[in-house]
Amino acid sequence: MSNRISIFQSLRNAISKSLLLILGISLLTYTIVRAASGDLDPTFSGDGKLTLDIGVWNERARAVTIQPDGKIIAVGKHYISYEWGGGESDILMVRLTSNGTLDTSFSGDGKLTTDFGEYEMASDVAIQSDGKIVVAGQTCNHRGTCDLALIRYNTNGSPDTAFGNNGIVIVDFGGGDNGIVGLAIQPDGKIVVAGYMQNSGYYDFAVHRFNPNGTPDTTFSGDGMLNTGFGSGRVDVSYDLKIRSGKIVVAGATCDSNEENCNFALARYTANGALDTTFSTDGKLITDFGGDDRGTAIVIQSNGKIVVAGNSGKPANSSIALARYNSNGSLDTTFSGDGKVTTNFTPGFQADAWDLVIQTDGRIVVIGSTGNKGGRDFALVRYMSNGSLDTTFGVGGKLTTDFGGEDEVGMALAIQENGRIIAAGWTFDGGDKDFALARYMP
Repeated sequence: MSNRISIFQSLRNAISKSLLLILGISLLTYTIVRAASGDLDPTFSGDGKLTLDIGVWNERARAVTIQPDGKIIAVGKHYISYEWGGGESDILMVRLTSNGTLDTSFSGDGKLTTDFGEYEMASDVAIQSDGKIVVAGQTCNHRGTCDLALIRYNTNGSPDTAFGNNGIVIVDFGGGDNGIVGLAIQPDGKIVVAGYMQNSGYYDFAVHRFNPNGTPDTTFSGDGMLNTGFGSGRVDVSYDLKIRSGKIVVAGATCDSNEENCNFALARYTANGALDTTFSTDGKLITDFGGDDRGTAIVIQSNGKIVVAGNSGKPANSSIALARYNSNGSLDTTFSGDGKVTTNFTPGFQADAWDLVIQTDGRIVVIGSTGNKGGRDFALVRYMSNGSLDTTFGVGGKLTTDFGGEDEVGMALAIQENGRIIAAGWTFDGGDKDFALARYMP
């Protein structure tokens, strides 16, 4: 009898556990199905948010991308000392599995630092068709003079010795101070970067193209590099670039000599590095939103229209700014009536944009931050394809994410194959900055 009771209890316990498991799966499925657009995705790091303290005192994520297998790569920098003003830093890269855990098949623990000078930082990252990882940024000395830096890694995080010098390319194109902000890889494997270069005490847009092995591509503007100014005595800095049909479109800002009174600035180049005169008659374009305006991110739609996101206004009272252009450079009046739209979160507070993506349905998602001197949070805005706010996203098309720190900035976006949105940036707790990532429902 006791044996039969024991068997019965075991069966009852097994059935109970199975029912609980089924109930748990059902509840999780129901939660995901019922999640609203813009909600944090609880299948990512448990609550949709992830903070990574790499073990040093200051880490900032600047860019994020997603591999074909769904793994997530975020890059930026981390300070390692206060040996000179501003501290010494290295390039920092992490790779996560699709659920937000560190991928130990990458560099042993999912984290990788690269040091080849005094001060290095990564600004952008891209995945080649063969899976190799290209990171763009800069390296500077203690005098503040910077050079371009490109690094290529194998899929496991080891340096690609077939690229440059043990995986690293450092280039001084003259002019004193140089930096890379944006990166794109052409279908033929050539690498194009955009940023800035010092020119007679001021700055110009700088665009450089490299062969797949890291050498300058001399078929591009004769020596692999070109610079473009929007007027004498101006500070012109490009922040991002995209390539479509062989043409390179670069977005940034043109400012006066005091780096004020800025406007959106765009330039488009042909495949050989010449300004494309079919774009705004001379290949260059300036757009004024009526404030202090900077274009910080660019995408090109499948129909060839160009969308640029950035900021308008002073930091203490700024708005997210968005413009859409026809392929010839004219403002697209089907977008918000005049091709331009601005969005703020709280009047009198800061709102800025640092990246944007376009979903498969044409909706536009922008990331940045909003807040005041007391602290900022991640800020995301989604627009319909006509420029109106998408009221199905967050609250009225807008949402903020607080990681629990005093100050937080969203810097980069990527979209997974299932449409879920990955955001990356950093969070500051009053004494330390850490990588911060979040995933949102589409």
